[in-house]
Amino acid sequence: MVLRRVFKKPTRLSLLGATFLAIFEAINSSGFSDNVAVRLGLSTRVNCDNLTGICSGSIPYGKEKIVFPQGTSFEIWGNLEIGILDYAIVALLAYTLIALWAHRPMENRFAANKKTRKLIAVKSIRWIRLAVSLLFLLFLSTANKMGRFAAMYNNVLGTKETGSFGWHDGSLKFSAFEWGLLDIVELLLLFSLAVYSIWRGIEVDRAILNPIPDNRNFIEKIWGGITEAERDQRTDIEGGAIKANTSFTNLVKMLGAAASMNVAAASLDEGNVKVAFNKWKNLTHRKGKQNKDWKGLSESLEQAGNFPEEEE
Repeated sequence: MVLRRVFKKPTRLSLLGATFLAIFEAINSSGFSDNVAVRLGLSTRVNCDNLTGICSGSIPYGKEKIVFPQGTSFEIWGNLEIGILDYAIVALLAYTLIALWAHRPMENRFAANKKTRKLIAVKSIRWIRLAVSLLFLLFLSTANKMGRFAAMYNNVLGTKETGSFGWHDGSLKFSAFEWGLLDIVELLLLFSLAVYSIWRGIEVDRAILNPIPDNRNFIEKIWGGITEAERDQRTDIEGGAIKANTSFTNLVKMLGAAASMNVAAASLDEGNVKVAFNKWKNLTHRKGKQNKDWKGLSESLEQAGNFPEEEE
């Protein structure tokens, strides 16, 4: 599975941390962090004495959630709005959730019995990663041109910037944005490169789109199984190894049937008719242990050199 290579398997410590962050995010985003801090005695609300003018407490009035310290101030209490800390926590939780799904411990118990072929298989994980990176850049570039970065920047720092962030008048800053030809060309180029990377990273099994009867003989099926195993091992090493092992086992059984035929012939030359007859019966009788393998070998030898004519 591709996601197993991209996302690292979570450990017990990381799962424990993600659970804590999920609970913290739910409480903090709901505005109950100040209530919890006061209830546990970790901090108090700011209270000023009108007579002396002395203020005490650590939670300013109107502040309800814990935020990332901004600028030179180490104040961790802020307004009830989405901040950089929320984005970081949600990103980590999303990564952990995808990793859990990709490395789920319990597979479908019926999956082993399903022998379905995949219409689309991954040919190169590097091209797929490049495609994902290009799509991410396309998303960021579009969001920046639509002013999403400015809105996020204002939400975090409390400024009033507008437009897109980029190189304007010799410096990096926010500036008013208007769609132009170069902007459209940039997005089309990123999209085209992403589509090209996806095309290079995957392969389509045309046999599924255009199914044809499987008229291959025994040896051709063994060779085809090895080819399918090599392709499947790019994304599923265990599944590809099973197919390769099955094909190799069938090849060994076919060679075993040929060896039994040689033993029968040698026994007949030596005058041991009983051994020759038993070997021959084992190969040719429908209930013989090597009947299926011998039948496949015989049919393959009969079809050797006979190539099907291609229809024009």
